[in-house]
Amino acid sequence: MNTSLPKKESVPLIGPAEMAGLLLACSGRIVITAHVRPDGDAVGSALALCLALQGAGRSAVCVGLEPISEAFAFLEGLETIISAQDYVPEPGDVMAVVDCGDFSRLSEALLEHAKKSIEFCIDHHKNYTGFAPHSLVDTAASSAAELVQSVIEAGDMPMTRAIAEALWVGIVTDTGRFSYPGTTPETLRRSAVLLEFGARFSMINEVLFNTVRLCRLRLKCRLIASLAVSENGKVAMGVLGPDDYAAEQCEPTESENFVDIVRSIKGVRIAVFIRQMSVGESVNISLRTAEPFDAAQICAEWDGGGHARAAGATLPGPLAEQCDKIFDRLQAIESQSGQGGMKELGHEKRA
Repeated sequence: MNTSLPKKESVPLIGPAEMAGLLLACSGRIVITAHVRPDGDAVGSALALCLALQGAGRSAVCVGLEPISEAFAFLEGLETIISAQDYVPEPGDVMAVVDCGDFSRLSEALLEHAKKSIEFCIDHHKNYTGFAPHSLVDTAASSAAELVQSVIEAGDMPMTRAIAEALWVGIVTDTGRFSYPGTTPETLRRSAVLLEFGARFSMINEVLFNTVRLCRLRLKCRLIASLAVSENGKVAMGVLGPDDYAAEQCEPTESENFVDIVRSIKGVRIAVFIRQMSVGESVNISLRTAEPFDAAQICAEWDGGGHARAAGATLPGPLAEQCDKIFDRLQAIESQSGQGGMKELGHEKRA
């Protein structure tokens, strides 16, 4: 079944002030969601927008942000998020999507509701397909959270510590603690405002980046054992399959940002993390690139998308077959700047 909406490339983009005005003018309930397998930016931007609209006297709820990493448990309001399966539409519901450039990346349980009620999108991905009538999209923004903050400020909505911390989570995770190229002076200015409203940055950074469960460490060992690197050292791949997750009793959220481990190998210009949680499920791809390679452009070949330096896609199994195809394709892309054979770390060459 085709679950995507037609592309609306001609939909004009709007600014933060207009977006704020339209959201605040809604008389019905505003249902806020984000992409499947939400990261810190998806969770933080959705929750912050919801809390701000509620503080401004509007009816708003977050829906379908699952599974949520337990690392975000400190965020106030997290307990009010409704699962996609439990969401019951009400007359007058309008949907606002954050941090999602493609309709197909919403929870399958929300797709039919979304087709009828999507009105707003706040996003920073370069592959935005124009599925919402009212769209605030800025590919130069570091994160969806940074754009949500601009909407909150433009609409003179209340800012609390809870909202500031949700926004901080979105910004700090999508900028790699302000280390990625998408970090701008505006990003830092907005982040400073969040500190003024009491965002506990030290505690948050400790929880998000310096504290892990033992099973996550063991899962990292499995990822490292799977590493494959091209002969010239510029393409690297890490893989986790159903047996890995089952052996360590890990949830999908435990492998969040594992692509950064692959990316950290010296000399690597294209890094990919491929995972499959259970047999028969889709294969998820996380890609990171350095110039001159465009991650979003590469992932577009697999109906995915994202940013120039970070992107993703979803493919059908089987896992081993997709790994071979993906690695071969990435080597072919990289060969534009150098030809090399293949060497592997940690296992025999994939059949």
